[in-house]
Amino acid sequence: MGFPAFLQLHNRLVFVLAVVSVGLFWIFLWSWQEDISEPQLTTIPVPVSVSATDPPTIVSESMVDPSFVNGTLCDVDSYNNGEWKYRPLDIEHLTQKTLEKAVGYTCPAHFPHKCYMRNSAKELLRAKSLVDYSWQPSSCSILSFDSEAFSKHLSKHPLLFVGDSITQLQYESLNCLIGAHLTSPSNRATVNGGDKSAKTYQRRYNKATPEDSPISMAYIRADYLIRLDDFKLIAPFEDEGDQMGIGNNFPWVHALPDFDYIVINTAAHWHPGLKWGPHRSEAELLVAFKEAMSVIFNHLKETIKPHQTVWFRSTPYGHAKCSQYTKPQTVPVAPTGQPGEYEWHMFEIFDTVWRDWIIEQDDSRFQFLNAYAANKRGETHAHPDKDCLHTCIPGPVDDWNRLLFHEIAKKTSRS
Repeated sequence: MGFPAFLQLHNRLVFVLAVVSVGLFWIFLWSWQEDISEPQLTTIPVPVSVSATDPPTIVSESMVDPSFVNGTLCDVDSYNNGEWKYRPLDIEHLTQKTLEKAVGYTCPAHFPHKCYMRNSAKELLRAKSLVDYSWQPSSCSILSFDSEAFSKHLSKHPLLFVGDSITQLQYESLNCLIGAHLTSPSNRATVNGGDKSAKTYQRRYNKATPEDSPISMAYIRADYLIRLDDFKLIAPFEDEGDQMGIGNNFPWVHALPDFDYIVINTAAHWHPGLKWGPHRSEAELLVAFKEAMSVIFNHLKETIKPHQTVWFRSTPYGHAKCSQYTKPQTVPVAPTGQPGEYEWHMFEIFDTVWRDWIIEQDDSRFQFLNAYAANKRGETHAHPDKDCLHTCIPGPVDDWNRLLFHEIAKKTSRS
């Protein structure tokens, strides 16, 4: 006797479902075994761009993770295409100490252009207003400044600043920015070549080992970089020669072998005069400047080793009647050579001499450090209407050192 048709259909349906279920079961089991034998790895993507507001910090001896060094990072020119952004510091009770803490300063000694240290409430408030603005490149990012890592790096790759009082500003700024990790070196550590009449400044990483350099950072004052009388590079114990103003012109080239990084500059003390020609003209001055600088550059090309880097830093100009400025300028107010502006309008011409040579030389040992952004800070000068060339620290000079750090960090990632 046969089964009813509806039962036969039911049985066939049950059979098909059973077969499908068994098949799905074996497929699942096979897939599960594959997952056991070859686990899937979760990959964390490496950033391909760096935010200007939250950039990476430097790490280890190489200073940066090479994956962070890409096309989004600033070079010395793109860095200067930007604006000073108003980002007021949140300081609940403003004092000299709280201002230092807010800007990351640990300053070991007095320096005249630390405007906030003048025991004046007005100057303290002005100092705070100066650092309420920070530089923001418009189309690139800058690596985040890391004072301890930079200090440690300089313990093995020391840095020398050479130049006039504007370069001393840069040295003193960096001395404050990384001062928490520096100390005074032993007496045996000197960069004056044994010539005690040549006053120099030097600091050392406070966790340095005996294998590290006896000096991490130093400054030698040399207003012209060369003796003006005969365009000779001065050696220790030699006479500084004639000078065109108050200052010093100490020897420095003897110290170069002890430093991996060198920042040099000269401009502010060069003026027209009979020394350069009978007309006391700026044209005669420029000819003399080029001749003097060519002696220096030729010496550097012959003596700087492949592991060393020399930066010629540009010279930001002053702003006449600078008390008129109370905030950064959107467009820099360039000097025109009027009375009270000295030769500030020549600074960019002097800079171009070095910049053109460096581009033509196309040698990685020689670089141009562009401090152009400071030209938009007429309100930051040390003594408004009395000294409208030097600037207060903290201030835009700190950004020169952040750019220098950025450039060194990039170099280490390619080493």
